[in-house]
Amino acid sequence: MEAEDDTAGTIIDEDEICINGGNDAQSSQRHRPIMSGEQLDVEAYAALYTGRTKITRLIFIAEKCGVQSMQLEALRMAYDEIKKGENTQLFRDVLAKIAGRLGPNYGPDNAWADAVDRRAELRREKLENELNAYRV
Repeated sequence: MEAEDDTAGTIIDEDEICINGGNDAQSSQRHRPIMSGEQLDVEAYAALYTGRTKITRLIFIAEKCGVQSMQLEALRMAYDEIKKGENTQLFRDVLAKIAGRLGPNYGPDNAWADAVDRRAELRREKLENELNAYRV
């Protein structure tokens, strides 16, 4: 039998963990580690993403992580990121996961959700009217 590949089971040092992607100049630059031991730096990890991907990654961390402080940090960041967008259903899902554990500043914001839903309905009506005008 042939010898096993030397790369199998290689352990990566913490200082070798860095942001993926980018050009050669960026990839040669070292970044602080995202993981140390069992803890995950949620903020550093989330900074790698934007938009809906960032939100879904944070929700995934909150659902799968066993450390309550990390769960709450991920939910707090997801809440803040959702408020920058217009997805009220995702907002309601995150509120259900928070369940009042982050205090009054991270509770239901019905005024924001209603305003976003109203804007979406107006936009939908406008687009439907334009579509009907083009059909005629």
